[in-house]
Amino acid sequence: MMRVLCAGAAFAALLGLATAQEKKAATITVKVTESSFKDTVVKVDGAEVKGKDGTRVFTTPALEPGKEYKFAVEALIEPNNYTKITRPREVTVKAGDAVTLDLSVEDKKLDKIVVRWVPTPGDIVDKMAELAKVTKDDVIFDPGCGDAVMLIRPVKKLGAKKGFGIEIDPKMVKVAQDKAKDEGVADRVVIAQGDILNEKDMAAVAESSVVLVYIGDDLGARMSPLLQKMLKPGARVVSHRFKLGDWAPDKTVQVKGEDGDEYTLHLWVVKEKK
Repeated sequence: MMRVLCAGAAFAALLGLATAQEKKAATITVKVTESSFKDTVVKVDGAEVKGKDGTRVFTTPALEPGKEYKFAVEALIEPNNYTKITRPREVTVKAGDAVTLDLSVEDKKLDKIVVRWVPTPGDIVDKMAELAKVTKDDVIFDPGCGDAVMLIRPVKKLGAKKGFGIEIDPKMVKVAQDKAKDEGVADRVVIAQGDILNEKDMAAVAESSVVLVYIGDDLGARMSPLLQKMLKPGARVVSHRFKLGDWAPDKTVQVKGEDGDEYTLHLWVVKEKK
């Protein structure tokens, strides 16, 4: 009888060990701000994960027990038709884990924002320059300058001293440079490839007295601290339509364009540093 009991105990132990070593899946629940980003696409290791009500649930393949596995999670967010936000994260799980990842919260270091360039009408650029009180002594800076219309017009029409622009798209850099040549201001309008969230690329803003800009709210909010840090007191910033995060504008005006549409312009005047 004793031998039977021992054999049974050994078998049970072996069965328990085998069960403990079985592979198990893990689940990754991803939260997104569905009410704001209805078209958010969530991918795990490149594969799209469907869901609704702001939640996506990904079930991993069966995982070896005791080992750690890393999965790349990415949310592709389009809050409007001209802004795309890529929000990448990495999550580590073990067999049987159930983890939650909140991708409704931005991370300024990891999130990448791309804004599709949309031209500002020439007459509205003129209104922006008027609001900024551009003179022949001013140096204009345009972050995300596109075809450089916000630089070329103040330099050519108002005699502004210089224009600097950065643009992340190399094709648009070439377009802007060619346009400056065609307009006869290439000696006073300098366009370079650069990222407006990179302080080194934004170096020219420190020498500028006027910033004219047309970018989305998301990118504007990210760029705002750099402008406030780098611009000298007395510098003026005018934005077509969009604000710059929680930096409150000193003035907001509505102007009517030659196309009959109403346009909103915001003005900031940089104060003395405290």
